[in-house]
Amino acid sequence: MFTHILVPVDGSEQAYRALDYAITLAESVSSDVKLTVLHVNPTLTLNEPPIVDIHLYESLEEEGRDILQPAIERMKATQIPFKTEVKSGDPANVISHLADFDQHDLIVMGCRGAGLMSEPLLGSVSHKVIQHAHCPVMVIK
Repeated sequence: MFTHILVPVDGSEQAYRALDYAITLAESVSSDVKLTVLHVNPTLTLNEPPIVDIHLYESLEEEGRDILQPAIERMKATQIPFKTEVKSGDPANVISHLADFDQHDLIVMGCRGAGLMSEPLLGSVSHKVIQHAHCPVMVIK
């Protein structure tokens, strides 16, 4: 059935609820299931001439690791093998691409994340992932 589950997290309550659901699912399905917990730093678009602070990218990477920390603690409390990843880019594209590239057979994600204010203008990440992912997507409320 499912052997490799991708769980994107963005620091929102819904994302951690999705992680908890993925853990429960993995524990009930098989001992061969592994999880990948992913955080995607959204691509920054700067409308001003680039005066790039080199520490900006380091700060984003650190923020991603901080967002993953509660997920890591949850995963350590289980016997489920897991890995974590921090990537940058358009979250929906990165999630869909990673699911395909690493041959995940299920994506479990929250229905709304930390970027709720932009959802009416841009469309939700979960909706875009459902449209573009090659594998089933389970959206947790």
